Amino acid sequence: MAKKNRPGKLRTIIILSVGLIIAAGALIFWMKTREKPVEVTIEKVFRKEVIHTVTATGKIEPEVEVAMSPDVSGEIIDLPIVEGQEVKTGNLLFRIQPDIYVNQVKQSRAQLNLAKAQSMEAKARMLKAEDDFHKASILYKDKLISQTDWLSAKTSAEASRAAYDASRFSIQQNQSMLDQNDERLGKTVVRSPIDGAIVSLKSKSGERVVGTGQFPGTEVLRIANLDNMQLEVEVNENDIVNVRTGNPVTIIVDAFGDRKFSGVVREIANSATTQAANTQEEVTNFAVKIRILNHQRLLKPGMSGTAEIETIRVPNALVVPIQSVTIRDASGKGLATPAESANDSKAVQTPSTSRTTGENEGVFVVEGRRVRFRKVRTGTTDNTHIIVLSGLKEGEVVVSGSYGAISRELHDGSAIKDQEKP
Repeated sequence: MAKKNRPGKLRTIIILSVGLIIAAGALIFWMKTREKPVEVTIEKVFRKEVIHTVTATGKIEPEVEVAMSPDVSGEIIDLPIVEGQEVKTGNLLFRIQPDIYVNQVKQSRAQLNLAKAQSMEAKARMLKAEDDFHKASILYKDKLISQTDWLSAKTSAEASRAAYDASRFSIQQNQSMLDQNDERLGKTVVRSPIDGAIVSLKSKSGERVVGTGQFPGTEVLRIANLDNMQLEVEVNENDIVNVRTGNPVTIIVDAFGDRKFSGVVREIANSATTQAANTQEEVTNFAVKIRILNHQRLLKPGMSGTAEIETIRVPNALVVPIQSVTIRDASGKGLATPAESANDSKAVQTPSTSRTTGENEGVFVVEGRRVRFRKVRTGTTDNTHIIVLSGLKEGEVVVSGSYGAISRELHDGSAIKDQEKP
């Protein structure tokens, strides 16, 4: 009887073993092929004030800076100033040896006096010649002298009148030379044209300098008004269209760490400056001058600074994190996300209607343990968030990270797993 049951038991064991192997294989196959949830971070859609800024770097400089060069050449014999000294309008800056210009003034004055004396002599000759001509005319009328004598008297009167006119013009010429030499003599003393401080002193007493004429002269010093300082920056052509005169600016100066100075855009260049022209690295910028309002004379010319120019302010805007917005083509394949470009250039984001045909701009909205891709229309950005003009409601939850999950791993209907926040 035991021998009869042994084949039946063996058959049962074989069937159970085969079943277990099949079940284990099915379990392994299911575990390998089941969808793994994507680990993401999420954030609610909320409202905040969005301030779009344009960031640029540059150098601090005075609004008013005057380079002082003499109008006449010579040796500096008096230089009563030092670098950093405060000066007022009219204060003596330096004096040039005046001897040669004093002599020129004396010579011009002597020539003027000579011209005046010659003019008086010419006037006396003219009066005598005119009197002689008058007498000759009376005698010629009475036929007491010949026509030749009358013509001679007439010619003499006209010549003496012309000589007198020439002497008067000579007086004017010599007076002009005297005035010119007087002005040159006055320019040997150079005084400050503005209130300010000596920010650069390039010459010393005893040095010879060249006056300005048809070419640049010797720059002796520079005066700047340090009460009015500005930051001059270069703004890219893509951002300059959003910058306006009067835009508020936050300025960070490298030398002062995290301390912030306030400013305002006061001047925007009309012409561009181009770097690396006609190459792939060509960059077109526009100079923007920013007045610094609360520097309290702490800033020095030449310091480096970074300006954040406020161009657009949108109150109570519906926003999501910049990295939440991604782009999908018609097949649902990920193309890109605007997060990196927005953080780098801070350019104004265009609405989704401007995307290429077949591309959809949108976000992944969390619905339970899965996400749904939803098209949105976006507006401008700040450093961290982007405005959503349509497609979302306040309080909805969207995927905010990671970058790789949003741009490549997620698709419509993907299962997700919320990362634990530290």
